Amino acid sequence: MKYGVLGTGDVAQTIATKLVELGHEVMMGSRTANNEKATAWAAANGRNASCGTFADAASFGERVFNCVQGIHAIEALTAARADNLKGKILIDQSNPYIYKDGHITLKAEYTGDTCLGEEVQKLLPETKVVKTLNYLGSVMMTHPDELSEPVTGFYCGNDTEAKAVVRQILTDFGWKETFDMGDISMSRYTEMLGAFWVPVFGQLGHMKWGFRLITK
Repeated sequence: MKYGVLGTGDVAQTIATKLVELGHEVMMGSRTANNEKATAWAAANGRNASCGTFADAASFGERVFNCVQGIHAIEALTAARADNLKGKILIDQSNPYIYKDGHITLKAEYTGDTCLGEEVQKLLPETKVVKTLNYLGSVMMTHPDELSEPVTGFYCGNDTEAKAVVRQILTDFGWKETFDMGDISMSRYTEMLGAFWVPVFGQLGHMKWGFRLITK
């Protein structure tokens, strides 16, 4: 399978590296074709790893991960171009956070009766957007088995078949427990949940933890 990964930060590097390890071809996308971090990642990850612009990666991938910083997600996805993402599954991991004075808040336009996940789906109506793994640290996204007990992989989106694909991707990443939260509007809650890392990290000093849904 060919994957595009939009972004060059910790989340993008974690996801892209895991996909290569699983045997997929991966192109990391950024604003420029010769981004230093993307070029270094591609050089370190063998013949199945490459890099290009956002549009290059979106065109290359049969499935695409959006791993850019949330406040820049709409800009990046616009650069990736809707025609390159038409009919594809977009796994959205971005959060629209503003960091200030040791705290996180959601950027104002992604609060109230909408959220970033919903706005991404509005921007790309012919793309199957599924939100997942945006509520925990990148270190745990592809290694949940490092914890002593299973944690829950939450996901949401409008397309049932796309969500089934993402559930399988989570399984491939090592997630033993997953939970379908419903349509893309439910990403309002995972985007808020992601801010929980600030106080927990402040107490633990690391990101190796997660959430588990326990039901009756």
